[in-house]
Amino acid sequence: MQTEPCCNAAQEPVTIRLRGHHFLCLLTYKGLGYTPAFVENMTAVAMRINAGAKVILHAGPDDICGALTPADRAACNHDCAKPETAALDEMAEKATAAVLGHGLDEAFALDAEKVAQLRAAFLTGESRAACGLCRWRAVCDEIAQSGYAHTLLKGAHAA
Repeated sequence: MQTEPCCNAAQEPVTIRLRGHHFLCLLTYKGLGYTPAFVENMTAVAMRINAGAKVILHAGPDDICGALTPADRAACNHDCAKPETAALDEMAEKATAAVLGHGLDEAFALDAEKVAQLRAAFLTGESRAACGLCRWRAVCDEIAQSGYAHTLLKGAHAA
């Protein structure tokens, strides 16, 4: 389920809002998630980015949060409005902005080069402060150490 359509009338991809920690999550995302609806939406977001949709680093609930139903939120024990989530996002936003050179709410294409820069910083731990208490940390560690094999995010205009 998406909160906005993939494309406008001219078939231009709609800008995707990503909060800080979701920006990091997409780096190691390979189709695993809390619920089938969550996985469907996260996969759609990754594919839209690969197809050229611009992204913005966004403070607060984003296009991934917007597709979570109350049942999804209960299953993942996640509430996009929790103060703890905002604190994690702030750490992730700072790290992501430092690597990319893009600030909050500045639209840009997340191309393969930028994905590679983000993944390099993730692998070295440079951008991982927000991952400290995440239950997916071990999974993401393994994926990063495997060279991001089988991840879905390739970057804009990737084949």
